Amino acid sequence: MVEHFITGLRLVEVRIPNYVIKGSAAQLECLYDLDGEALYSVKWYKDGNEFYRYVPRDMPPAQTFLLPGVKVDLHNSSDAIVTLRDVNLQSAGRFRCEVSGEAPSFQTVTEHGDMVVVSLPDQGPPKISGGRPRYQTGDWVRINCTAGRSKPAVDLSWFVNGEAVEPQKLRKYDSIVSGREGLETSVLGLQFRVEQKHFRNGDMKLKCVASLSTLYWRSNEESVEGDRPQKAPVLESRETVYASNSRADPRPSALLLVALAAVAALAGGGISVPQSINKDHQEDEKERKKQRKHEKNLNERVSGVELSELLACELLADFEGKSACQSSATRRQHRGVTVTAR
Repeated sequence: MVEHFITGLRLVEVRIPNYVIKGSAAQLECLYDLDGEALYSVKWYKDGNEFYRYVPRDMPPAQTFLLPGVKVDLHNSSDAIVTLRDVNLQSAGRFRCEVSGEAPSFQTVTEHGDMVVVSLPDQGPPKISGGRPRYQTGDWVRINCTAGRSKPAVDLSWFVNGEAVEPQKLRKYDSIVSGREGLETSVLGLQFRVEQKHFRNGDMKLKCVASLSTLYWRSNEESVEGDRPQKAPVLESRETVYASNSRADPRPSALLLVALAAVAALAGGGISVPQSINKDHQEDEKERKKQRKHEKNLNERVSGVELSELLACELLADFEGKSACQSSATRRQHRGVTVTAR
């Protein structure tokens, strides 16, 4: 707001919009106070060239002058307001209002303001290029942010995890001008060495923001992962429990004890069986004698030692399953002996 205090005529305020979007309308205001004097004229200039004049005593009082980039909407213009329609990039410039009083003093007051016509980026949000999907501590981040063509060039800024990047980590480039209208492409680089603090919950967020005054604001964010250290393989220990079909009696069966004794004898050693257990299982001893009668059905080629192994195998089978028999059979095969059991 600019005020000039002059005896009689004074200029109260000149309002020129700082930014106007290309293709829209712009309203210029020139507010004055005659302080009892008569108005002679109100004139508007762009970059020193007159394009609008308002003289109350003329018919019609409003008059326009051709000027590139300036299209006056006469129906919405008066002595205090001038409306420009369909502004383009040529409409930008310095606008000045000049107010003059009537004779005999013809006092004149003037003030100006600058207007910028904005051509918004012709693409979507800014693009991030040069990045990798994963980083680890010690790596270098070297990426660029590129905005779409605009006029003037948009302002770019970088954020890492929501925090503004220090100036020393930025790489600035001159804007690229192209086309008849001189549209500009903004590019801003980001370069820094990755530290552990840059990862939050295993991720690092890199965001680029493109802005132009209060008229335009767009952003693009990429989330990259940090290489997590490989964990050492976990050796899982599983305990397998084999259940036997033994009776509830916790004492070892007589057949098992006999089998163990036979196996021990074959190995050249001996197992001492407690006397108390022998007494408890005399009945089982009689049963064992009966089983010996069936040994005649074995192949005559089987020696006494091999017969003992077979008996031990069969007796142990009730307790340990097939594993003992398979082991015994394997040993016999190594000796070249064939056993046929019935």
